[in-house]
Amino acid sequence: MLEANLKIIEELRLFVSLVKEEPEVLSVFSIVRNAFIRTRKLPFEKLVLLIAKLCKKTLSAEIDDFFEELSDSSSCSVSAFAQGRMKLHPAFFLLWNQLLTRCFYYYHKDQVKRWKGYRIVAGDGSNISLVNTPELHRYFGGQANQLVSFVQAKAFYCYDVLNEIILFPQIRPYRFGELMMAYNNICNLEDDMLMIYDRLYCNYKMIALHLWQEKEIKFVIRGNESQLFVQEFIAGGQTNKIVYMKPTRYAIKGLMEHGYKIDNNTLLKVRLVKVSLENSVEVLITNLWEEEGYATSEFKDLYFKRWGIETNIGHQKNILRLESFSGLTARSVEQDFFATAFIANLHAILIKESQAIVDEAYTKRKYPVKINKNKSFGKLRKYIVALFIDLNPKNILLLLNAYFIRDPIIIRKGRYFKRRVKNKQFKSKHKTYMNYKPAF
Repeated sequence: MLEANLKIIEELRLFVSLVKEEPEVLSVFSIVRNAFIRTRKLPFEKLVLLIAKLCKKTLSAEIDDFFEELSDSSSCSVSAFAQGRMKLHPAFFLLWNQLLTRCFYYYHKDQVKRWKGYRIVAGDGSNISLVNTPELHRYFGGQANQLVSFVQAKAFYCYDVLNEIILFPQIRPYRFGELMMAYNNICNLEDDMLMIYDRLYCNYKMIALHLWQEKEIKFVIRGNESQLFVQEFIAGGQTNKIVYMKPTRYAIKGLMEHGYKIDNNTLLKVRLVKVSLENSVEVLITNLWEEEGYATSEFKDLYFKRWGIETNIGHQKNILRLESFSGLTARSVEQDFFATAFIANLHAILIKESQAIVDEAYTKRKYPVKINKNKSFGKLRKYIVALFIDLNPKNILLLLNAYFIRDPIIIRKGRYFKRRVKNKQFKSKHKTYMNYKPAF
């Protein structure tokens, strides 16, 4: 794994160098014409590394620490950083993350985990709490009543739950909606992906767009109990059934916008599977057919794997402190959002070797163990700059790996914690104020 990780780091470094050295490529990621051409204290390659470092302290302290890591006696002002980042398009970090994920699947192809040949990919959205400033409110929107107002963005992720990789992250204004982002994302899906969605995404249009791709995309969607055909299936007492879904007028109109002309007689063949839980019954809608070898008994564990995306979003918000943004502009929010996905993926890839080591070392323990993500991310953040500028990144990877395998934490399976539903304005764990961030 070490050699594969070295190749991934080299590809990422090469991408930064290519963008920096090729004016035509650099112009693609530049908001301002001829940006990053002149020699500055914070040129392009330093700027992207500083943003990727995820600045969560006060910016002046973060900038001083950054230049100390570079062994550079000079520094730059907070204003220079703020002005420099306004010239950088957030799409750089989106594409950097795409390169990282493709490198992972290529260089680690023998270690990629699959379920019956498929990558299990969960799709879900989340609200991202923002500082309530006029600019962020104007761009992202939010909610307000007589007593309180708050600003939020809407995010959508696809997440490879077996390999812990974030795919196709999106951030949009609050009113854009998770469903619309999910519809737009279907064109990115690949035919070896098995998509899993919650009941929010259970509708005719969603299912049709998966079935009508050039090669249909396999899916498992939790049925919505308010839908008549789901109610009839539960009442019938069956555990497995083939049904044909009829389009609603909203589905007909929505699919027309995607270039599909249908009418009331355009039916979709789907399979319904009943899953019994401790206190409830769930219905799953899928195009995994029983005659193809997908037994009814497999779906409970399969759908449960979707929970991985929930824990990953929690990891981003609580450990990586996603919602503690380093700027108060829409562009800085988008940069930090995509940079967080990039660092989360890099962290997930680098700890895989360490996890394999502790799995082998702790085979005789009563409980399995895993790498402490909180500690390991803290160490990665400390060495992230060195990883991209050091002449011998292998030494950095070895140092990180040695640290990661220390003090793994125990996994106790079967634990259950009741989910607490919060008001939207109180969902964020970390509240960021305009005039305060810690300097330590």
